[in-house]
Amino acid sequence: MMSEEDKNIKSSLGFLKRLFTPAVTVIIVLMLIGFAMASYAHGFVMVHLALSTSSVVRGRIWQLLTYPFVTGSVRKLIFTCALVLFIGSFIERELHTVTFLIFWLVVSVICGLLWVAGNLATGNNLADLGAVALAYGLVGAFALLFRRRRVQLLFWTVEAQYLALFFIAIGMLFGTPHWTMWLWICSGTVSGVAVAHMLGRTGNRHHAI
Repeated sequence: MMSEEDKNIKSSLGFLKRLFTPAVTVIIVLMLIGFAMASYAHGFVMVHLALSTSSVVRGRIWQLLTYPFVTGSVRKLIFTCALVLFIGSFIERELHTVTFLIFWLVVSVICGLLWVAGNLATGNNLADLGAVALAYGLVGAFALLFRRRRVQLLFWTVEAQYLALFFIAIGMLFGTPHWTMWLWICSGTVSGVAVAHMLGRTGNRHHAI
């Protein structure tokens, strides 16, 4: 018979296992590596890995996939890693790992292209980096996939769509007055909802077949 301490250890390990799902774990590790690279090889990161309109136009299209993994901001790294860990693990368990990775890549490309299009339309050539758009893509997907379902938040339970609205409000508040942050949050959330809806319908069709 297990002791109370053994039960607590088993429960803690189970909780960590639910959080550190395979794809989420890989993504967080890559984000930590990207942060180290941005700290010690900033020039290389800004030229080759950050999202730059002029670079993408010149053919560095891989930046549409690399920009979420690099950031030089500790605050942004902690915030986005927390969202990826807590929200992303829910979604990966719901969609399964391969579909979750497809979701991540598609949202990354969509938000990157919207960033490039916005810069071209306004005549700017801004470069940016970080996983804010992807983190809010997860928030949008979470609101759609778990709507009207109650999830645990510390000592309380709350419906998923209200928790998503809370995270969006926090992002908008702390993103002030940087309009680029608002752009990433809005494009990420909308893209996340759209892609999750598309993948959900595809999955339903496969189950029906």
